[in-house]
Amino acid sequence: MTLQSQNPIVPSIDKSNDHGISIVDKLLQQFLEVATSKNLSQAAKRLFISQPTLTHNMKRLEASLGIELFTRSSTGITLTESGVLLHDQARIMQRIYDQTLHKLEFIKQRSERGLRIGSGHAWWHPLLRHVLQQYRQIHSAASLNVDLGNHLRLLDMLLNGDIDLFIGHEIHGLTHKSGLLFVPLFLSNDAVFVRQGHPLLGKPCRHSDLLNYPSLLVTPDENRYLHLVDDLQPKQQQRSMLQLNEKIIYTSNSIMVSLDIIRDTNAVMPYPRCMSDYFRGFGIQALEMVERYNKGIVGIYLPGETADDPHIAQILTLIRDQVNRQSSLVATF
Repeated sequence: MTLQSQNPIVPSIDKSNDHGISIVDKLLQQFLEVATSKNLSQAAKRLFISQPTLTHNMKRLEASLGIELFTRSSTGITLTESGVLLHDQARIMQRIYDQTLHKLEFIKQRSERGLRIGSGHAWWHPLLRHVLQQYRQIHSAASLNVDLGNHLRLLDMLLNGDIDLFIGHEIHGLTHKSGLLFVPLFLSNDAVFVRQGHPLLGKPCRHSDLLNYPSLLVTPDENRYLHLVDDLQPKQQQRSMLQLNEKIIYTSNSIMVSLDIIRDTNAVMPYPRCMSDYFRGFGIQALEMVERYNKGIVGIYLPGETADDPHIAQILTLIRDQVNRQSSLVATF
């Protein structure tokens, strides 16, 4: 069939196998072969049945319909007027049947290879966007869903089965009851980003130099997800280091809103350094920091029981390969 040759996911119809096909459907398939070949012997060979069986089946079909379908002669067989009508209609039915199989297989592939993935905003542009382009090329029928946001919110979605995996910083103090697997990918360093013309640009800066300027936090932790962490001390230490309890704080769960705030204010925004090139296109630059601002492991969280699923294993491989290719991400694992 034409559809089958164009799309390898369409299953071929084995005409020698009547599993799932009613006796009438089987007879119609045999009738189509006879009508096309106009020769019982050739049709029987193509159908992988004996000629006497095929002859018997065609007589059964005629008897069940109460009409003659063939005119038989010493030179072969031809279709009667009724045979021509049945041939035309049977071809239409066969085409509808093949198209239905194609659509069913499409739905099956989409369901089996569908992917629901989460990511921090910082990993979408340099990493995940390219990975999903490759995944779509391999599984063109697959459904895809991407959620971007805070790692604790993504963790909650993962535990509730709303996503299959997510990419983000390692969560220190995470409850051991989660049963999740963390696959480390690379070390990430933060930079501090500001607008063009910011007073701190053009000179080495220390953490203390940032205290006089508002801080912008992108997708900060939400209180309703803090129950997922048994030990909050690492987060409290980070907040203390940034002296966030003593400053004006701007927050947003949108990277685009955050960029607008940065351009309109003197706020400073800590964010993974790998986004430097992307932010530069919006007129936002990284400060020259004397001290290393932050460092953490970025990896993949997923349920341990799904790690060996074929499409999950495949996306993990694609992610690792992209990390190794991406110059702005320093792979260390």
